[in-house]
Amino acid sequence: MSAHSPRLTSLLLVEERLLEAEYFADLMRRQGNSDRFGFGLNAFVSSARSVTFLIQKELSHIPSFVVWWGEQQQLMRQDRAARFFLTLRNYSQKEGRISIAGTRTGVGRRGRWTYRFAGTQDRVPPKLLQRDVVECCVEHLAKFARLVLACTEQFPFHTCPQPAITPEGIDALQLSVVGLGAALGFDEDWITAGDSIPLEHQLRILRGHVDGLDFATLRRLSRKRLKAQAGGPDPSERLGDEVLTSLVNQLERDRRVDIPSLAGEMILRGRP
Repeated sequence: MSAHSPRLTSLLLVEERLLEAEYFADLMRRQGNSDRFGFGLNAFVSSARSVTFLIQKELSHIPSFVVWWGEQQQLMRQDRAARFFLTLRNYSQKEGRISIAGTRTGVGRRGRWTYRFAGTQDRVPPKLLQRDVVECCVEHLAKFARLVLACTEQFPFHTCPQPAITPEGIDALQLSVVGLGAALGFDEDWITAGDSIPLEHQLRILRGHVDGLDFATLRRLSRKRLKAQAGGPDPSERLGDEVLTSLVNQLERDRRVDIPSLAGEMILRGRP
């Protein structure tokens, strides 16, 4: 990397995709209509999948990253839930609608829709089977946020410009203050003519002109969980859960059988 044309790398776009995925998960949680829920699910799996793409794109030039990322990929391949979400994204982008089954339980303001994965291209892994789709998505989001945090710990100067523009950062990245100033639009003379300005003060000025990762947000996302529903289930919720459980089990046993809607209270969408 040239001292006069430094390239500061950052995972800011990755953070944006995590927040985008969180937005779509929250949108799904508020949706009852199965079509709109499906739109949100497609958008969620696309945003979540782009997290790993963007990490690789931004950091692939670092030799040590290639080894570290290979280890992370191996862990993800061993994670059946993570692999399942990958296949969902590929299917929704290239083949068709993601298959889910849902039911509405409760009445009035207590009424709500819940959806579960069923009859998808690949079998639903045990960890996700018979669980609310949004809950599964939020868990997947938290998993990726923890991956991003692990990446920032392993490569602190390549993942966020703020620590990069420190004495330790410019030494590790072999950058020059003059080159950084020029890259950020400063006249080079402001550094060369200011030999009396301490290095820390020069770097503090430069740091004020770059955006850093919001680590508080990343940590919040890494711990994200759905809030439990207030109160216990009413009889209609228990009945709806039993019927939905039976339907999901049947779909997972025989993936070629189409099941009709049940009295308008049970829906099935996205069957391939």
